[in-house]
Amino acid sequence: MRAFWRGSLFAAIGLIVLGAILWGGFLTALEATNRTGFCISCHEMRDNIWPDYKQSAHYANRTGVSAECADCHVPKALGPKLWRKLLAANDLWHTIIGSVDTPEKFEKKRLTLARRVWARMKASDSGTCRSCHNAERMDPARQARFARRIHEDAFRQGKTCIDCHKGITHRLPKDMPKEERLVEDTSKWKDDPDYAEEIMMTCAPCHGPKGQGKPDGTYPRLAGLDPVYLARQLRAFKARKRINIPMQPYATERELPEEDVQIISLYLSRIKLPNRLGKIDKKNFDPLAVLQRSKMVVNVPLWRRGKVEAGARLYARECAGCHGKKGEGDPNRAIPPLTGQYSAYLKRQIKAFAEGRRQHDDPRDAAIFASFSEGEIDDILAWLSVQDD
Repeated sequence: MRAFWRGSLFAAIGLIVLGAILWGGFLTALEATNRTGFCISCHEMRDNIWPDYKQSAHYANRTGVSAECADCHVPKALGPKLWRKLLAANDLWHTIIGSVDTPEKFEKKRLTLARRVWARMKASDSGTCRSCHNAERMDPARQARFARRIHEDAFRQGKTCIDCHKGITHRLPKDMPKEERLVEDTSKWKDDPDYAEEIMMTCAPCHGPKGQGKPDGTYPRLAGLDPVYLARQLRAFKARKRINIPMQPYATERELPEEDVQIISLYLSRIKLPNRLGKIDKKNFDPLAVLQRSKMVVNVPLWRRGKVEAGARLYARECAGCHGKKGEGDPNRAIPPLTGQYSAYLKRQIKAFAEGRRQHDDPRDAAIFASFSEGEIDDILAWLSVQDD
C-alpha cells in the first residue's frame, strides 16, 4: 500500500511538473506571438502596416516610450487574450489563401479590417488604449493647452479613445464612406483645371500665379494646402465669418459660387512648389527662365525673433498632436500644414485667433491662444521656419 501511495505521489508530482512545463511553454509561445517582430514576419503586415506604424507617435516620440502591436491589438487579461488569439487564426487563413498578398488587395480590404478593429475597441471602451493611458490619472494641468480642452469635453460627453483617434497609427482607408469620414468627401467636387486657371487670374495679383503668396507674409501661400481646408476658408470669407477687406469683393456668391470654390480648391491643392531653385544649367543659361523659376520657389525666411530649440520643445507639446511632428498638417482631418507657410502670416493669424477675430476649432480656443506669450509664439515660429530646409 505504501508503495502504491508513493507511486501515486510521484505520478502526481510528475503531472504537476509536466503541466507546469507545458503551461510555461504555452505562455512563452503566446507571448512570442505578441512581439512586433512576429507581427511583421509576413509581408502583408510588413509592406502595408509597418510603414504606417513607423510614422506614428506610437513608434517614435519625444519621450521614447513606444507601443508595440500587441499593446493596442491584444487584450491584457488572459481570457480575452486567448479569444483574440483564436480569432487571429482567421488572419492566418487569409494569408494562406492570398486575400491581401498585394498592396492593391490590401487597400480594397483596408476599410473592412479597420472597421473590425474600431468595433473591438469601441466594445471594450478602448481597453487596450486605457491599459497605458489611464484617464483617471490624467492631470489636465500638465497637458497641452488644446489637448486639455478636447479631453475634458470628451470625458463629459462619454466618448472613448477610438471615437477621436482613428488613424492615429495607421492611415485611414481611402474609400471610407462620406458619413464616416472626418472631413468632406472631395470625389464628387467639380474638377476643371482649365477654368481654375481663369479663376487664378483674379487671385494672382495678391497670391501669385501659382498660389505661392508673398515672401513678406502679406498674403499666404495657398499652393499645396488641403482642398477641404481651402474650401472651408473660402466659405468662411463668403459667410463673413472671416473678415478680410481685400477678399470681400471676390468672396461673394456671384463672384465665387460653390462650384468655383471646389474647382479652385482642388487646383491649388495639386500645385507643388519647390523650396529651392535647384541646379542651373551653365552651358544653356537662360536668365529669364531662371528668374521665372525663382518666382515659384517658396522659401520661408528664418524667423530670427525666437529660439529654435525652445520652439521645438513647445511645438512638440502644444501643436504636434494636430499639425504633425514637423508641421506637415493632417489631410485626414483637413488640418493645414504650418511648415512652408510664411511666419509673418502665421503670427497675424495667431493674433486674430487670440482676439476672436478669427475662430479656431472652438470659440474657447481664443483664450488658449491668448495664453501664449509673444516669446513662446516667436520660438514656435523660429522652429517652423527651419523645417523645410
